[in-house]
Amino acid sequence: MLKSLHFNFTGFKSVLPSLKNQSNIEFSNIEDRIKYSKMNRQIKIISTIILIVIIASCTKAGLQNDIINLIPVKTGAGYRYIDPLGKLILKPQFKKATVFRNGMALVQLFGSKPMWGFINEDGRFAIKAIYKEATVFSEDIAWVVCDNQAPKAINRNGDSLFTIRIAKSVRIFKDGLAAFSITVDSVNVKWGYVDKKGSVKIPPQFTASDDFSDGKCAVSNAAGEWGYIDVEGRLIINYQFTSAKKFINGKAIVQSGKEWGVIDNKGKFVINPLFSEMKADKDMYIIKQNNKWGWCNKNGNTIIDPQYDDACPFNGNELAPVKSGVKYGFINKKGKLMIDAQFQSSLPFNGNIAWVMNAGKGGFIDKNAKFIIQPRYESVSEDLKSFILNGSSTYEAVNTDCFDVDTIVNRIKKDITENTVAGLTYSSPMSLIFKKYKKTDVDFVKNASEHKIITTERISNDATLDFFILGTPWTETYNGKLAYSYTLKRGFKFTGFTYRINITTKGLGKENLVIKSLETALKGYTKDEIHSNENVLILKSNFQLIVVLEQTGMIILAIYPLTAENLHMIDVNYGDGSEPDSTTVALDTIAIKK
Repeated sequence: MLKSLHFNFTGFKSVLPSLKNQSNIEFSNIEDRIKYSKMNRQIKIISTIILIVIIASCTKAGLQNDIINLIPVKTGAGYRYIDPLGKLILKPQFKKATVFRNGMALVQLFGSKPMWGFINEDGRFAIKAIYKEATVFSEDIAWVVCDNQAPKAINRNGDSLFTIRIAKSVRIFKDGLAAFSITVDSVNVKWGYVDKKGSVKIPPQFTASDDFSDGKCAVSNAAGEWGYIDVEGRLIINYQFTSAKKFINGKAIVQSGKEWGVIDNKGKFVINPLFSEMKADKDMYIIKQNNKWGWCNKNGNTIIDPQYDDACPFNGNELAPVKSGVKYGFINKKGKLMIDAQFQSSLPFNGNIAWVMNAGKGGFIDKNAKFIIQPRYESVSEDLKSFILNGSSTYEAVNTDCFDVDTIVNRIKKDITENTVAGLTYSSPMSLIFKKYKKTDVDFVKNASEHKIITTERISNDATLDFFILGTPWTETYNGKLAYSYTLKRGFKFTGFTYRINITTKGLGKENLVIKSLETALKGYTKDEIHSNENVLILKSNFQLIVVLEQTGMIILAIYPLTAENLHMIDVNYGDGSEPDSTTVALDTIAIKK
């Protein structure tokens, strides 16, 4: 109806200029002038009415965006959708289900590999269920993940927009930017932001981050302090808070020390940090003091004394759920109990109904505590709870499923040529290694035969790298009284080099994919078919010999000069081709000892 009203009004607007241009027209008689005046007044009245209807319709539509007309409820193993009167709209067939946002809902199917897709309001798939993970749509973009792939952005037609291969995880778009993380080491990640073209707008640099709102975003530094950045990544409110929440209408809830308060756009407190916890509730705040919940207004003045064991937001409604003891009831904005505390759990009103549960079954009541939908359901969707409680979704982030073989292989390719390793030869002096890797004598165990040069370099989300030189470059001299001195040998040549690639998380069990790729990636090398087997890859150039060994969670590359002695070592360890069942030597025989 609104669309048709818009077109009709446009038609009237097109007439008005022509009538206005006739304001100086000469009429042949008074009757014609009277008729014109009446018609002009009627057009103005009708135009005003249409404008009022349009504004009212737009306002109603804005409110309707918050009203859930298809409610995901669980009965048995699956979720179904009912309307606000309890009528079954879509049969129970989904393992997980979200509320509809702009006509689409994210659902997960049953099966040995439960996949995610998007349905429209008649239950048909608008985007097929082919994804291992997915987010809800936000700003007309959703993130999806397929088997062994990185997070991909799609539009509402399911078309691929771009992929973020470096991301460990990624969150939905807010204010045109999406937060993503990358792995820094075995424990830590850094967060940055991409724009809707897939370009990194703010490089990963924050130890934790929120989503943008009101053009600002809360981020944390390495010390665990929180501040706010703008959409260009500039720090606009200094790191100073223990924790920080989103800006809403120019204000944000923050924690200073152990207490919570509210700041303005400049970081100045408009409500001093006095509360042990705070939650936004439209133009009010839910506050916690002495382990009890109540409400304060936008100035920080208490309007409902903290007296409840739990409290949910009004969300602009007349009533809000509160918990007294072990039961939930509903109060009005004056703190008066309007519905007795009688429910095991409850959610705020959405439209004219509110979800309540007793004895493991839930239904929906009206503002008089009358059941509109009888308590026959086991639960509502977790996504619906998030939507009603704070306007968010349970499905706002995805994790990569990509084991990035190319990045790992390219790191090795960068180092290994036909006759050098990491820019080193077997005759490179230790002084070069000291300079290249910023090492000194004290960094080495002098009497060891292997020396770690690189320790746990992060090369992908699922892989780190250690690099060793092999040999004993120092001469050991006993000085008596259990003391030794060491001097570098002149003309010393290394016996080899070793890379140890440590595989974690997504890469476990996929070590052989890396080895297969290395087989063809290293230029100037050919596979030794006689000595290679399912667990060992032997590669040869005219100058070097590479032994690639596989075990769970690790890949070892041992690189040696191509000499008669080393070729004999390969024959001994892996057979000379005369025995079909040549036994593979233990890893530490030719590589590094653990």
